[in-house]
Amino acid sequence: MPPGPSKLASESTTTNLAQSKIVNNARSKSTLPTLIIKPANEEIKTSAMLKTALEGKIKLKDIQVEVLSCRPIQGNGIVAKTKTPEMLEKLKTTFMNDLTLRDKCQVYIPKPRVPHIIIFDIPPQDGDQAAHENNFILQLKESNELTDQEIKVVFKKKGRGSLQNWILAMQPKNYQEIKDKKRLRCGFNSFRFKEFLEPLRCFGCYRFGNLKRNCRETKPTCTKCTANHDPKGCTKPHPICRNCVLYNKSTNLKVRADHMSNSNLCPMYLREIEFIVKHTIYG
Repeated sequence: MPPGPSKLASESTTTNLAQSKIVNNARSKSTLPTLIIKPANEEIKTSAMLKTALEGKIKLKDIQVEVLSCRPIQGNGIVAKTKTPEMLEKLKTTFMNDLTLRDKCQVYIPKPRVPHIIIFDIPPQDGDQAAHENNFILQLKESNELTDQEIKVVFKKKGRGSLQNWILAMQPKNYQEIKDKKRLRCGFNSFRFKEFLEPLRCFGCYRFGNLKRNCRETKPTCTKCTANHDPKGCTKPHPICRNCVLYNKSTNLKVRADHMSNSNLCPMYLREIEFIVKHTIYG
């Protein structure tokens, strides 16, 4: 029996409150210098293996670098945060100068992200899509008295019926002008919108960091358990989240895994949102 409207509303409110708390906490923290390290091949199978390999090659005390935190990320990688930007550069240079590590790892500093918004239920138009997008953005700027700084359409998602939801990237100054509004004017129309903080997630294997079209999994992954089968035929009495199980195995921590893999209250999902917020420039 499907959940009633009151239960769905309650779940939606809980999700919004959880995400709001994560976002506010992330914005209140200063972002430490960050280095992302990922395996360059399939020889390294887990984040823990990668960390062990790095610790065997790099002695942080010898290069006078303090790593304040190191956590696993999707793709068997890790995120390392250093005390100062100078230490970050020193750590990156050490990687680049070691031929063995260069063959095993990809190392990069994440680029700052500008704010993104999602505008709901925009009517589609036939013809030149680039011209349609440019005209929409021009009207958006004029109607909301925004600066002439770049606003671009990143991608579009299906909305209600034949309508579309557009994801736009904009400079921090323009975002600050609109962030407290409930609707955006655009010519004679107005549209609902909110900040877009959706992590990249595969709806085949339900891991973060890749899309279904690029997924290496050949069989569907169940959203209710960790097995490779269609979720419609799952006989497990209680859900278990694949991402949280993998995280617990790689870190020896114990986050709750008693939820569906596609739950918006999943600790790993909320962690990904926190990561996005921390690396977004708001002004």
